[in-house]
Parts: sequence; C-alpha cells; structure tokens
Amino acid sequence: LQSQILSTFCDGKSMSTFFIVLRGNQIHRPFAFDVLRDALVDRYKNLARTGVLSKNMEVRDCLDVIREDIRTCGIIDSDDGTLVCDDDEYSDVVAKVSQWCAIVDYFDSMKSRSDFVLWAGPIQTQGFGKIESASVSSPFWTVTALDYFYQELELNNHYLTHPSTNGLPSSLVDSPFGMLKVDTEGDVERLGRVQYSLSSDPDSGSRFALVPSQQEYEPTFCFALPSGSSSSYKHTLALFWEGEDDIDFEYSLRRIGENVIRLLSRLELS
Repeated sequence: LQSQILSTFCDGKSMSTFFIVLRGNQIHRPFAFDVLRDALVDRYKNLARTGVLSKNMEVRDCLDVIREDIRTCGIIDSDDGTLVCDDDEYSDVVAKVSQWCAIVDYFDSMKSRSDFVLWAGPIQTQGFGKIESASVSSPFWTVTALDYFYQELELNNHYLTHPSTNGLPSSLVDSPFGMLKVDTEGDVERLGRVQYSLSSDPDSGSRFALVPSQQEYEPTFCFALPSGSSSSYKHTLALFWEGEDDIDFEYSLRRIGENVIRLLSRLELS
C-alpha cells in the first residue's frame, strides 16, 4: 500500500525525501528502501507506457533497463546501509536513489511536451556576449544525445562561432533536428544580435550557421535562423544535426541520472 501511494501521488523529489528521512534509522532503512524500490519499479513501468514516451523506443528501453536494475537491488543490513544491485555495490545510497528519482522527474516533465530537453546551460558567443540560460531540445531523444551535447556545448566548447568553411554538407542542413531556445529578456536581446549576423540562405557560406568553437573546421552540427513563420522566432535558433554520435550507449546509460539532475537544476533556475 505504501509503495502504491508513493508511486501514484508523489514526484521523484518526494520519493527521494521519503527515503532520506527514514534511512537515518537503521531499523527502518530496509523497509524504506523496499517501499521506495517497489514504488519506483511501478512508476518506471507506467512512464514507459505514457504518451510521447511510449512512442520512443529508446526511452522505453532505457526505462526498462533501469527499472530492472532497481528491481534487483537491496540494502545490506549494515551500519552504512550499502546498496547492492546484482554484483555491484554502492556505498552512497542517497546519490543512487536521488538519480533514480531525478529520472522520474525528468521524464514526468517531458511527457507533456512535444520535444525533449537534451541540454541546458549558459553558452558563450564570439562577439555577442554570453547567453546566460539556453536549452537545446528535439522531438528525437537518445540517451547518448544527453552526453553528446553536454560535451560539445559545454566541456569542449569555448564559444559559438561561424564555421571556417565555404559551405556545410547538404545532408547536415537538410532538415532541423531541434532548436536552441532562450527565455529571459537579456538573453533574447543577445540572441537577436546573433540572429542579425546570420543569413537564411544555406548557400551564403559561413554566415548561414554557428558552430561550437572546436567544430569550426569540421562541423557535425550547427545552429541557424529558424523558420520565418515561427511564432517563437526571437527566442530560438534552429538546430541542424544528423543525429549520429560515437558515444557508447552503456556509458551514457550509466550517466543518465547525473545528466538529468544537472538538467533539472538548470531548468528550475531558468
């Protein structure tokens, strides 16, 4: 009954709080985890069957894999309450539980949208200032895309710049993959200056697009002017990407909790 109540009426943050409060008592700790585990298993199962999430095979596969990992976990009755999942042990139980619960909140927030947020954060432009809060979203979702855009827009990137090429491959700019969006008044003003530097003609050479600094000579994705008919024109750039990356699926699946915690915290602040 307790796990059903958690699964039905609580968001991920509330589930996490439930466990954190009770884990301090060694007697209640195994009970609290059992309730939480059953609630998460049920919630993940329901998420995989919900709306737009159910139509994305990779979303369903990831939720199923993580759900099975959760189902096989248990707390060792010890002073620190080590978490055991199959043959893996986690001494920081709270961190693992927080990630599982953040995944619930991430997909809960995505299921009512027409797209998925893949990255969020500040981004520097060359000559136009720093955009303090931007997000990249797409109707298409893969677990590796979360790592890809984190690496390419944050870890490896210094600023957005025009590519040092005469033209971009036609396959790259064939159709938009998603968009970069800003919301605050200051960021909209800075994005307006960026848009002014761009041409809507794909044959205009480097002025058509902006790319991360490390991709200046070999772009794999780019940002360009959105469609002129878009109602949110002043707030967005179109994202062009063929959707291919060389990031390992298993690596990204292990990191999905960390990635969505960062995403959720930044979306809350934007």
